[in-house]
Amino acid sequence: MAKETDLSIIVVSFNTCELTRRCLACVRDHGGEVRREVIVVDNASSDGSADMIEAEFPEVTLIRLPVNVGFAGGNNPGMKRAVGRYILLLNSDAFIEDGVLEKTLAYMDANPRTGILGCRLTNPDGSLQPSARSLPGPINKCIHISGLAARFPASRIFGKVDYTWWDHSTPRKVGWVVGAFFLIRRRTMETIGLLDDGYFLYFEEIDYCLAAQRAYWDVVFYPNASVVHIGGQSTLKTPGRISTHGRQSLSIRIASEYRYYKKCYGLPRLLAAMAVEYLWNALVRVKHTLAPKKESPQKKADAAAIMELILNQLTNPPKP
Repeated sequence: MAKETDLSIIVVSFNTCELTRRCLACVRDHGGEVRREVIVVDNASSDGSADMIEAEFPEVTLIRLPVNVGFAGGNNPGMKRAVGRYILLLNSDAFIEDGVLEKTLAYMDANPRTGILGCRLTNPDGSLQPSARSLPGPINKCIHISGLAARFPASRIFGKVDYTWWDHSTPRKVGWVVGAFFLIRRRTMETIGLLDDGYFLYFEEIDYCLAAQRAYWDVVFYPNASVVHIGGQSTLKTPGRISTHGRQSLSIRIASEYRYYKKCYGLPRLLAAMAVEYLWNALVRVKHTLAPKKESPQKKADAAAIMELILNQLTNPPKP
């Protein structure tokens, strides 16, 4: 089987039983003639996801993990097991359509310098999700956090964070692509290794795309294949540690951002990025103190929480 497998599809499942069922059914029904294997890594789900997969999708290789190890930690066992020429990391809440696998693999075959490829991601209503993105940095962070990116999406300067000035109609080399549909060339994986499981959530695919580019591989957004992506479903189902809008989610995001800048760029850029967010939230607190509105108490509390988390991260950094 190993010699004739073109694609290894890896799905990490965590308390998304119904969505995982739909995701796997889409792969089965819309995978076309692509010679593939499907590996599901269950991150210690408590909703019966693993049992459902075993009962309803016997063709799938199921890996049961004893604890939830996050996105990178969940994908890595699947990447180690994979035998395909290409490896696709596919979110459990991402649903392929006819032709997606054939088109993306054909593009990769025709463009041997493309190491990582992402496709068009859409919401269930058909609207485009940010799918092609530039690498984060202090300037891009300032553009985003200040609202300039949202206010001037057609600007090549302010719209550069998510390429909102561009019509997304042609393949394009980009900084990074979203991990919901993350197609990796085997040679690229062999060159740069697995995902960094020091990230529990957030920034792991950015780190991986940067590593690929530093190894002279292209990261490409490919618009001629579309995947419906719901987004955020595992975080919604995580008790205690992660809440989509809560303090724990913020804490994980800030910790991952700290790791990314420190690992990939060093202390100066790390401090610059953290300073941008800290000072912006300080300004938010001042604004809502001097010109209070109905929502000001909540805005001030949110800003204070972010400032506290940033200070905690800087003064109590994790061990390498």
